[in-house]
Amino acid sequence: MQLRELIARVILHLSDPRFRLVTITSVVVSPDLRASKVYWTVTGGRQRVEEVQEAFESAAGLLRSTIGKELGIRSVPELRFYYDDTLDEQERINALFERIKA
Repeated sequence: MQLRELIARVILHLSDPRFRLVTITSVVVSPDLRASKVYWTVTGGRQRVEEVQEAFESAAGLLRSTIGKELGIRSVPELRFYYDDTLDEQERINALFERIKA
């Protein structure tokens, strides 16, 4: 099972309402398997992004523990969470193209 799918499944079942409508876009694990960058996205503006980031920071230990149990590994990579602003940038660029076109 991929790490991205596992994290998505775990947050789906957490009772924290801040994880509602959060999508895990990708997970990049370091070559030495000690750290991983978890990229996520959500709609709702800057305040919503900050809420979700706080939720991830508070749930990091639980997520690592669950990953270790599910995958049967002792050494689980440290999880670092980053907002994936790819869609925001795409919207901004599309708006610029529309302005140029007009």
